[in-house]
Amino acid sequence: MLYNHQTKQWESPYWHPAVTTDAVVFGFDGVGLNVLLIQRGQEPYKNMWALPGGFMRPEDESAEACVYRELHEETDVDDIYLEELQTFSSRDRDPRERVITIAFFALVVKDKYQVKGGDDAQEAKWFPVKDLPTLAFDHQVIIETALERLRQRIHFEPIGFHLLGKEFTMPQLHSIYIAILDPPEDDTKLRDRRNFPKKMLRLGYIKETGKRVTGNPHRSPKLYTFDEEAYQQAKKIGMRLEF
Repeated sequence: MLYNHQTKQWESPYWHPAVTTDAVVFGFDGVGLNVLLIQRGQEPYKNMWALPGGFMRPEDESAEACVYRELHEETDVDDIYLEELQTFSSRDRDPRERVITIAFFALVVKDKYQVKGGDDAQEAKWFPVKDLPTLAFDHQVIIETALERLRQRIHFEPIGFHLLGKEFTMPQLHSIYIAILDPPEDDTKLRDRRNFPKKMLRLGYIKETGKRVTGNPHRSPKLYTFDEEAYQQAKKIGMRLEF
């Protein structure tokens, strides 16, 4: 820090970039994975699709407060848990000025949220991750980074259970793993529905409830539940789900 005798203030000799936050909200619809985008109402990239986000207020706003505020203002989405993903700081990622963004991500049940555009977002809409429009800034890279984080963690953490009810069937759980890991069509190890239950039960923290789905005259799939205590024990000794 240098002292400016004219202004009588301490000043930094270094230039300070602007800081934004962006939210990558993945929504599972029972079959596939979607991501929440907004259509920009202002330049740069007016009318293009982008992640919800914006500039941090310089007074006293934290990154966490900023991302929740922007998500609410631009999509009307609240009450989700966002986890910090990564900082993106490429020099030319924003045409206005040097901007560093702190990205957050979440995995939610898509149908629980009625999204609508607000503030400087013309529209808010879910898009399948396999069919995204051309995105503003470096938001395609941010989404791909978030997807890779999900794919890594699903082998070690039961993140898919956040998308299910207290009781669920194996086909429902299997569809989450397929949606996140997105294996090739010929990947029989992961896509084989017959072996999937055996591998999941071998982990020790998925238990049969003794009940079955009712109302289906042809077949009644078994219902399972997630055992949090058993998972914590498995976590202590180390575990990885392999297919």
